[in-house]
Amino acid sequence: MRLSVTEHRVRLGSHEYRLLRVGGLRRAVCYDSEHWLSLWVDRAAAAELAAAWLLAARSPRSLVHLPLRRRAERPVDAALPEPHRARDLLLLHHSLQFPASRWKEVRARAGKAGSQHTVEFRRADFPLPHDQGVPDAHHAEFRDRLGLSTAADTLVLSGSALPFADAAADFFDLAETGTGPHHGRHVCAELHPGSGLLERSMPLMHVEYCAEWEPVPPDRP
Repeated sequence: MRLSVTEHRVRLGSHEYRLLRVGGLRRAVCYDSEHWLSLWVDRAAAAELAAAWLLAARSPRSLVHLPLRRRAERPVDAALPEPHRARDLLLLHHSLQFPASRWKEVRARAGKAGSQHTVEFRRADFPLPHDQGVPDAHHAEFRDRLGLSTAADTLVLSGSALPFADAAADFFDLAETGTGPHHGRHVCAELHPGSGLLERSMPLMHVEYCAEWEPVPPDRP
């Protein structure tokens, strides 16, 4: 599969950041509430989401931005958490030590211009779901877990390549499951806090497949 990416170079003081903004994701939305994070995707967006997380796993020196807040369509009959807020996603390697407080300025300085790239992935690039077993993941000394902060209407997810690739495998499996007959059956992927690869302070992340989408009414955000 192919992932469309716009590359930006943003300098703040003595720091230069490489920002990769992911295109596509037409039918993908993300909301958060007090207790969990909820995403809805169709099949194409599930595959693009998987590719974006794998891109984050393979790009430890980059900020990977998924602009999801302003979508033209929404999933039919989605049970939105109340109260809920639409969010973007920003994925980054913890070795960057990027303060989430800088995100608003980085995003503003990036603007809309940038260099266009296409990143290609094969099915073999994705590990099979749950094949990334890590014996030390539940040890207190383990430092590769995914953590969460929020800035400028964006969920900032920071960790090592391991949890990003592990989640990418689950999302790609969701895309493949969405191609088969499910007859209204609930089809989803979940990232659980305390699973060993997510910080215990993180809320549950629920990613649900939805085949039917509709335009957002003009008076809705």
